[in-house]
Amino acid sequence: MDIKTNEHLQKVLIEHIAASENGIAVLDAKDQVIFYNQAFLNAFGLQNCPVYKQSYDDLLSWMFTTGVGMKAHTHKLEDWLAYIHSQYRSAPFRNYEVELVDGRWLLMTEQLNPDGEVVLVCNDITLFKRVELALQKAQIELARQAMTDELTGLPNRRHFMQQLDNECQRAHRYGHATSLAVIDIDHFKKINDGYGHLKGDDVLRHFAEVLTQQLRKNDVVGRLGGEEFALLLPETSQDSARAVIARLQQRLAGENLESIAPGFSYTFSAGVAECQSTPQFCCTDWIRTADEALYQAKAAGRNCVVVYGKA
Repeated sequence: MDIKTNEHLQKVLIEHIAASENGIAVLDAKDQVIFYNQAFLNAFGLQNCPVYKQSYDDLLSWMFTTGVGMKAHTHKLEDWLAYIHSQYRSAPFRNYEVELVDGRWLLMTEQLNPDGEVVLVCNDITLFKRVELALQKAQIELARQAMTDELTGLPNRRHFMQQLDNECQRAHRYGHATSLAVIDIDHFKKINDGYGHLKGDDVLRHFAEVLTQQLRKNDVVGRLGGEEFALLLPETSQDSARAVIARLQQRLAGENLESIAPGFSYTFSAGVAECQSTPQFCCTDWIRTADEALYQAKAAGRNCVVVYGKA
């Protein structure tokens, strides 16, 4: 390559960089800006900032105090600078994404040259990022729908059974008393027949709310289907679980249900079973024993609680 060709190539490259839609900047070994193009200024909102010979920290501080450029995700400048320093110059070449305060996203490349210069190149990926985030949001929503009962917002049967299986294994591992209650709203068919299915849905939502409000932090409530619900009560003996259900009955008895229908009230029956310590005992057995206790509660006239093996 002769000198003229080399000079011409340099001219072409410089013109290309200056006019490029990709933001480009170069920092020297002391982290002072020695080159930038207009696209770099536009990308970070630095049009009114004296950029040339400014240090990297000065640029970051200016963006932070002015409210432009990179989104800091912290209220303290020193914390943000400390985070940037932990990543900056950490590899000879790296790619990373940057969220901007105005909602745009940039894909950054950072190249560390042998003599200490850093070349920064940024490319606007806002449209791609919005699609990515929308897909992630949709996936989260689909996962939520797959685990949630649409009417009540409670975990559905599938999700509840997964949690029940996990708790059964944990109870076997640590030998903790853990109880399960299966609950059925009494004479729910009569509610649907007498007041209509929309009012029946109101009753199901109301009961789900009562259950949710009364339970402790680690308790789990789910809708198994129809008018049948379940409560998982970790670290709880069957006698203590019976007391929990009794409090639920008292709470329900004191509810004002005029919004559903004048003079309306309803009750529930429950079967309680404690997780058995034998290794062969699984969550299917657990549900079965609680169901048997529930059947006995119904046979006893409903509106009562039966503990498995103590009827």
